[in-house]
Amino acid sequence: MPDLTQGHAPPAYWQQFEDLTVGAARVVFGDPTPQKVGRQGQSQNGLDVLVQAEDGRTIGIQCKQRDERDADNVLLAGGAITVKALTDAVRRAESHPAKLDLFILATTAKPDRAIQNKAAAMAAARKKVGKFGVLTWSWGDYDAVLNRDARLQDEYYRTVAQGLTAPERDQKLLGLFAVAFDRPAFRDPLSCEHADNFKQALIDTQRLLATGDLLDREGRRVQRAIGGVRTLNDDDLRLGAEALAGELNDFRTTLLRAERNGDVSQHNDWLMIPNFAVQQALEDKRRRVVTTLNRLLLAADLAPLPQHSW
Repeated sequence: MPDLTQGHAPPAYWQQFEDLTVGAARVVFGDPTPQKVGRQGQSQNGLDVLVQAEDGRTIGIQCKQRDERDADNVLLAGGAITVKALTDAVRRAESHPAKLDLFILATTAKPDRAIQNKAAAMAAARKKVGKFGVLTWSWGDYDAVLNRDARLQDEYYRTVAQGLTAPERDQKLLGLFAVAFDRPAFRDPLSCEHADNFKQALIDTQRLLATGDLLDREGRRVQRAIGGVRTLNDDDLRLGAEALAGELNDFRTTLLRAERNGDVSQHNDWLMIPNFAVQQALEDKRRRVVTTLNRLLLAADLAPLPQHSW
């Protein structure tokens, strides 16, 4: 937890605000994987984030956006909440298929006591007829959560403070993917791999794709980006990264199956694959993983990794 209470400037862009809201929901409600709902800037039935709280409640959050965009046509975040905006947001949330226990309208604006009182009155009236509660989050609430959780500050706020756009954040995350794959586990022939280190490298790389945490061989975090594959903003890049994660999982699953079948073994801690056909099949799957990664890197204007023939 941070040693000092800090005041943070709110993010200007809506996508940054949504990312921060996902992290805040994780901290506040104890949900390790809050889900974004719908496409960028397009709520689904009034919801942007769906949360399963550790106490069992289902919570929907709408991240308020402004009507205007910046000079690059990027969606802006925040704006004051009016009574009409709150009422309309609640009405839209009622049409969502999830059975909500609580709806939150979140903004980067300063707290408004009148709107907070209106939300409390709505919540009390709705409780009497068995409907979900209503709450508003202002920037003061985010400030408190950021000061409460050092990981959230590290994951999200440094990127916002750097003023990165959504494409720049995607590029940063894919660059971290490239670092993770640029290691012996994806460069050297399988016959030259230390068995335990190789299998741990696969696990660590899968973890990176899922979480954005890059670990060294001792399990220490050496770099962190803004979450994993699912946080990529560009739809095509995200789909490609999901395919990459699937191919890596397929390769690791095939390797473990071959090990169980006796086609892969260890000798003096090194991988042994006496069957040439099995080795080639594994090399082909591993090569396919690197090829898929390189397509993503090129699409993001990043340098691809060297391809090895093995």
